[in-house]
Amino acid sequence: MLRSPLKTLRGKILVSLFLLIILPVVIILYRFYKNSEHIVQVQLNQSNLTAVTQKASTMNDMAVRMISASALIINDLETEKFLKDPPDWSDNYINFQRLTNLQQKMSNVKDLLLDYSTYIGIYDNRGYTHTTWSAVSKVDPLDFAKESWFAPTREHSGFPYWSVPYTLQTGATSTNLVLMTRQINGTYSSNYGTFFIGVPISVFFYSASELASQQAEGITTLLYDDQQRLLLGRTSSNQALAGASLQNIRTNSSGMQEITVDNKVYLVNDAYVPQLGWHLVQFMNQADFAKQLSREKDKSITWIMAWFLLFAIAFIILMLRVTSPFKQLAKSMNKVGKGEFNTSVQIKGEDEMAMLGSNFNKMVHHLQNLINDLYDEQRRKQKAQFQALQAQINPHFLLNTLNSIKWMALLSGAEHVSEMITKLGKLLNFTMRNEQEFVTLREELDYLQVYLSLQEIRYHDQITFSYTIPEPLLDCEMLKFTLQPAVENSILHGNRFPLHIELVAEEQGDRLLISLQDNGVGMSEEKIQEVEATLHQPHAKFSGIGIRNVNERIKLHYGSQYGMQISSKPDEGVHLQLMLPMKRRDAEHAHLDRG
Repeated sequence: MLRSPLKTLRGKILVSLFLLIILPVVIILYRFYKNSEHIVQVQLNQSNLTAVTQKASTMNDMAVRMISASALIINDLETEKFLKDPPDWSDNYINFQRLTNLQQKMSNVKDLLLDYSTYIGIYDNRGYTHTTWSAVSKVDPLDFAKESWFAPTREHSGFPYWSVPYTLQTGATSTNLVLMTRQINGTYSSNYGTFFIGVPISVFFYSASELASQQAEGITTLLYDDQQRLLLGRTSSNQALAGASLQNIRTNSSGMQEITVDNKVYLVNDAYVPQLGWHLVQFMNQADFAKQLSREKDKSITWIMAWFLLFAIAFIILMLRVTSPFKQLAKSMNKVGKGEFNTSVQIKGEDEMAMLGSNFNKMVHHLQNLINDLYDEQRRKQKAQFQALQAQINPHFLLNTLNSIKWMALLSGAEHVSEMITKLGKLLNFTMRNEQEFVTLREELDYLQVYLSLQEIRYHDQITFSYTIPEPLLDCEMLKFTLQPAVENSILHGNRFPLHIELVAEEQGDRLLISLQDNGVGMSEEKIQEVEATLHQPHAKFSGIGIRNVNERIKLHYGSQYGMQISSKPDEGVHLQLMLPMKRRDAEHAHLDRG
């Protein structure tokens, strides 16, 4: 049965663990969870600001490398000589060598200083283009003037000019670039052509997948120039933010920048790109930021709870291992309390629990020896009581029989006297010569027939007896004096003559069933209940040796599942059934007690 947790050692330890450790830790974690929102919010915003600053630093580094790469080309004297000389490199080996050197320099600059996806080229005022993707090609110089960067580049007179975004058409494909152009000025001339470097927007800024991922998290990243004109980041979903004035950015009470656009509050992180004078601005929807904050808090709490749960499980496992010997000892004690003395506890180690288990095992062993001694003594006592009862019964029956002989001798002729004495001799021989408690059904039946023959003479042949017993069952073993008390009960209480008694024996599985049925007046339901109650009362006697004694001996020797049952109805006689275990005597012992 289930017991209250507070009534077991394990339960007390677990309840103490819950009340003194788990519950206080959970309360502290909950208070931390509620009170740390502001701290986590500031830290998370700082983390986003760090990411934006790092990206702006990367963009600035890319711009510096682009400017440095352009300086390596346009300030090279060999490049100047190549651009001012006639384009006769197909006939002039020196000019061809300069062309080859220029192409090699641009390739080296691209591979060593810039990203492999960078586009580098020179638009020659002589009507040629020299690029890293198409070598040398002839173009119309007037086509240069149509480019959006052409006039501003001339106005900058050799300083970098940035075009964002710029679409470069290379064959059948087009690429969006962050383009830097510079006018190439020589020693004696202010314009030999235009040098340009283009970096894909996905490399310089963010790729389309990165922007989509940010957008899914409620983050919008935009790039502005020094005039607060939007350069990169505009999409159909952030038109309102793209048109928002950065002048409306304010600082809240937590020290974080925010702006309100279309009745929505956005947290703002701004990073400056010094080389270009641009601003990388990140807008985060405060509602989405709260979700992100909640995810971060939940992640932290989850990790803390996971570690705490791990330690709690480890503690419980350790506690179960420590208390397991106590549970085993308690289980063994319960078995001993129920009468199972073949139990013991396993002993491990040399601690106090091992000492307690060792003493328990010694106690159980000693108790088992005492019980065995008591059982043997009780068996000897019961055997002595049976032998004493038998000694009492034999003279009693002998007295009755001799009294019958006396009256028969007086009332009838002397011819019956010899017969009765002969039968009485056989009966006494059976009872006195065999000291064993167990006989075969055949021997018990012989004794019963001798007894009945005397009773027939006593009652003037008013008693008849018949039996149906299969031959194999005659060698079954049973307790001595089992059938005679049952038959005597029918004779004394049948109250009807002539009286017929029928005995039937049959095998039923591993049991021997013996039924006795008489044609007496029978017994009422109340009388049967009285007899059954008498069968279970000590020192009760129903007749002669007593059917109670027979029932008690059967249960004593064979177990409580065996014994005697009585049933009857008025005017239908009494039916008595004996249930015994099926035990056959070996052939070599079959006639051990027969004369």
